[in-house]
Amino acid sequence: MNPRFFWSPLAAILGVPDRVAEIRDRSLPNVPLVTHEGRKVQFYDDLVKGRVVAINFMYTRCTGVCLPSTTHIAQVQKDLDEQISKQVTFLSISLDGEKDTPERLNEFAKRHGAGPRWTFLTGKDSDIELLRRKLGAYERDPKVDADRSQHAALVIMGNEPEGRWQAISALVHPIRIRQAIERTVLPPSKWATGLAVVNEVPFERSPASFKLVQPVDLSRIPPLTP
Repeated sequence: MNPRFFWSPLAAILGVPDRVAEIRDRSLPNVPLVTHEGRKVQFYDDLVKGRVVAINFMYTRCTGVCLPSTTHIAQVQKDLDEQISKQVTFLSISLDGEKDTPERLNEFAKRHGAGPRWTFLTGKDSDIELLRRKLGAYERDPKVDADRSQHAALVIMGNEPEGRWQAISALVHPIRIRQAIERTVLPPSKWATGLAVVNEVPFERSPASFKLVQPVDLSRIPPLTP
């Protein structure tokens, strides 16, 4: 059900929560940021409100997950259908606000072929940390989370006016990221399903893939009790 139509004065009287407002208040702090072009913006008011967004965290000196993540997002931006592409804003937020100046981010964006709807952002480390936490882009193990090089490589996708949000690993095949973005933009009635989704990226059989699945003796699994 579309939350824009679901919310009404009657819903307010009955105490039904406004999902869009609830997500905004809980997870979308309006922190100040600066774009790779030097423009000062507010995260929610200027970048997210009323839009479909794909958000990831990165930093230009990262030699680990940032490089494949950025490469995948660049590929996704190229592969999106033109009509869907026009509806999506890509936001890459630096985890190193002190060193990642707008100039440095601008150079990084050009190097990776960022299109016109892809904005790289920097700001105060405290504001970025708040944003990262609110969006759930952190590791549950505090020791791992404290190591910036092991940051959560996620693409957080949101259809803000619809109150529809999801996340996917930025390290998966770019086609899977593109499919997830399409499901964020399109109404459920227009989602590709079944083999139309699976066959775009066939399962790759390799010796490594078989090692991921180990046989289990089912007789050793205790029966469920009521």
